[in-house]
Amino acid sequence: MTGRFLVLCAALALTACGGGHTEEGAALFAAHCAVCHGGDARGGGGANVAGLGRTPADLTVLAAQNGGDFPVARVAWILEAYSFGTQPRRRMADIPPLQSKQTRRLRTGSGTMAVAQPQAAIIDWLQTVQRR
Repeated sequence: MTGRFLVLCAALALTACGGGHTEEGAALFAAHCAVCHGGDARGGGGANVAGLGRTPADLTVLAAQNGGDFPVARVAWILEAYSFGTQPRRRMADIPPLQSKQTRRLRTGSGTMAVAQPQAAIIDWLQTVQRR
């Protein structure tokens, strides 16, 4: 619970500084992703998740692992698969709050792509928590 509180406080601070969709992304992350990835997105959750066979990824190093560029397209694909419960090698129910016909265009390394608004908000927030 403390992790979720910290995530929401950070999101509010970013929003006050013009963080845009980060508040929505932080709230969605806290509600649907933090149980496995931890409230700080460093992969510290999942202890009470039945069937979870490995430690969830540290999502704060995605840019560092990708030459300094946040992998928007790859993260969008993963979020889309999780939202509909189609992630390979995972038995997961779909996550309807991450599904939406309302989309937003995000820049990728090779152009732009349309991403469901809730997923785009999570991507916005994840970009703010990247460590170097």
